[in-house]
Amino acid sequence: MSKQRSILITGAGGLIGSALCKTFISAGWRVVGQVNSSKGIDGIEVIKKDLSIAASGTELVEQIGSIDCVINNAADQSLLDLKHYSSSKAQEIFQINLLSPIEIILAAKSKGATLAINISSIEALNAKSGHEIYGASKSALESITRSLALSLAPMRINGIRLGLIGDSKLESRWPEGFSSWTNTVPAGRIGSAEEV
Repeated sequence: MSKQRSILITGAGGLIGSALCKTFISAGWRVVGQVNSSKGIDGIEVIKKDLSIAASGTELVEQIGSIDCVINNAADQSLLDLKHYSSSKAQEIFQINLLSPIEIILAAKSKGATLAINISSIEALNAKSGHEIYGASKSALESITRSLALSLAPMRINGIRLGLIGDSKLESRWPEGFSSWTNTVPAGRIGSAEEV
């Protein structure tokens, strides 16, 4: 009988993260999920870790044991009005969205992981007021993904750039943005977490 494969999914308590956890559980993987709160998720091992703190990504992987794959899904999507710029908030966004994934990948490689997937966003390319820091962090994540793929080979490092992903309540919470988005994408609808 073959060894059960294990995966670390950051941001496991969110919409996309919980869908990813369910997908891997149903495929028979051992799933370890990072969350910010003590929220339990059925069928997975949960580790509470604040990824906004430097070196927390490394510490997270050290708590796991063996690991085959990582999905860096955790993200800080905070709007940051540049008229009221906060360098501490910008640093927190970059720590979660860029630096923690780097820490996690390097630590996971040292434990034998052979695959890492970084979840990016269409905002890495599309300029949007209030989203400048988030977009810049995702653009940097895409750049480091390509660089790590070269530096850490044969470990595979891949990225997925997502469009708008939501649930059935998104339209009522954000009617203007929802309408604007669905009118400009070829599918004419938002994506679901299960499609990721």
